[in-house]
Amino acid sequence: MYRRAVLPISRLHAIRFLVTRCPIRVRPTVCRRPAIAALKFYSTASTDGHKIPKEVTEMSMDIYHTRSNDFLDGLLDQLERLSDDYPDLIPDIELTQGVMTLMVPLVGTYVINKQPPNKQIWLSSPVSGPNRFDLVQGEWVSLRDGSKLLDVLNQELNEVITDEEVQLE
Repeated sequence: MYRRAVLPISRLHAIRFLVTRCPIRVRPTVCRRPAIAALKFYSTASTDGHKIPKEVTEMSMDIYHTRSNDFLDGLLDQLERLSDDYPDLIPDIELTQGVMTLMVPLVGTYVINKQPPNKQIWLSSPVSGPNRFDLVQGEWVSLRDGSKLLDVLNQELNEVITDEEVQLE
């Protein structure tokens, strides 16, 4: 008699389960590697329990790369213009292989980078700390607190640049 196995969520647990608990006489599709490779091992809930929107979980990698690259390129252009206006406040900006570093001597270094496995953009801010942003309805939004990446950057850069309001779009 064959038993149906309910696989755990994580890939490591699924592999351990299949290796250690598969009886010798089971259906071949349960213990073969192609069955493991075909499974999706991500949760539909965020780390704080909120449901992840379908548009995030079902986004293709091509769309993710296109949208995230367009976002980072556009942000780089805007920040370079801002750096030209305020060379002492924002002396250095660099974008290399999906990782942007923005040096702001008064507060520290920002790192904004792509995270393809999660289809996210991550922000490491010297002011507000780390956060991750998913593409929801065309904007990079944190599913933890609902903040938008551009709003966080605008607010923090406005605290440094007091002459005029920074408005990154």
